[in-house]
Amino acid sequence: MNASPRAVITGLGLITSIGIGKDAFWEATLAGKSGGRKVEFPWMHPGRFNCQVGAPVLGFDHRDFDLRDREAALLDRVSAYAIAGALMALRDAGFELVAGNGKRQAYTVQGVPPERLAVILGTGIGGIATTEASHQWWTRDPDGQFKRYALPMIIPNAPPAQVAIRFSANGECKAVATACAAGTMAIGDAYRSILLGESDVIITGGVDAVLSGHDGWGMKGFDMLKAMSTRNHDPEHASRPFDRERDGFVLSEGGGVLILEREELARARGARIYAEIRGYETNCDAHHIVMIDPSGRQISRLMSELLRRTGTSPGDIQYINAHGTSTQLNDRTETACIRQVFGKHAADLLVSSTKSQTGHAIGGSGGIEAAATALAIHSGQVPPTINYEHPDPECDLNYVPNKPVEKRIDLALSNSYGFGGHNAALLISRHQ
Repeated sequence: MNASPRAVITGLGLITSIGIGKDAFWEATLAGKSGGRKVEFPWMHPGRFNCQVGAPVLGFDHRDFDLRDREAALLDRVSAYAIAGALMALRDAGFELVAGNGKRQAYTVQGVPPERLAVILGTGIGGIATTEASHQWWTRDPDGQFKRYALPMIIPNAPPAQVAIRFSANGECKAVATACAAGTMAIGDAYRSILLGESDVIITGGVDAVLSGHDGWGMKGFDMLKAMSTRNHDPEHASRPFDRERDGFVLSEGGGVLILEREELARARGARIYAEIRGYETNCDAHHIVMIDPSGRQISRLMSELLRRTGTSPGDIQYINAHGTSTQLNDRTETACIRQVFGKHAADLLVSSTKSQTGHAIGGSGGIEAAATALAIHSGQVPPTINYEHPDPECDLNYVPNKPVEKRIDLALSNSYGFGGHNAALLISRHQ
């Protein structure tokens, strides 16, 4: 009887507030760089926003990713991020991309039958910038131009669809829209697809472009929920997960795209393997559309079930990339859940929140954090939680404060929780 397929990570494409591209992202991560800054968009009226801090992606140019001006004009920023991330990830994985001819600039991925190449991407909202811009045709300028492709630019499945079109992927193609858990759930679904033998290579992860939209709809919405930091005088230190003085998350954008590949194929082509996805678990709080369940029951069950299903002892886990949003309730609850599941071993765990650096990219966060976890395993360097200055008695784990730690990591978790009570966790291991 043949062994079950194994799913390995062979390529990474990052678009973040601290760097674009795997190398720039990881260098900034280990240097403890903060993406937080005072945001001064044209729509930003200080009197109307309690929070004036964000972590936008800077220096993104679609032309760097073989997107023509006309093509870019037909894409919402979230789809442009998805295409850019996929291109970087495929190249990082060592795939040869052959450009097609004609009007449509498409590629074929050499060595992978198109029907065995899938795209599964998460996004929290989809094309919100296009939504904002297009609604003005009626509310502000009835005679103004409504973009012909506004509707297909808005839909949450546009990012994976545009990636599939770009790279001639005829396998499964879908969007996962589960708020802040979307990227992690997309990777989990990709993992399951490879285990079931449905796909050989999957472009997966998460992307979002909620922050720097046309009218600040995303930022205003979170601001009204009082979920974001108001440390406007000190934006670089505004995202401070698990710190006693945390006062909310810092809204970000971008995402992380991973190439998940059947191990047999990766070995046959001599691919570099960063890490392996060993397990995935998901459930729902069924508690509140916005607020995490303070009891943490389902988050504890999530991690416990993931360990049980994969035959992993709590003592085998060495590192957790926490959801760690820098909100009072999330960080307190997440700490309590880790304590409950891991018992005495919790004191030996390394825990960090890379949101302290990148900010919270909503549906893009799970992809960024899975990539960071894979890089920690591959490099033997655990990323820090920056801005950790004031210990909180209710958050009493080893949060890798402010500087990276050199340590061989064999097994790690990457956790995500989203509006609506969506919970997801990945078990990521060193590949052997």
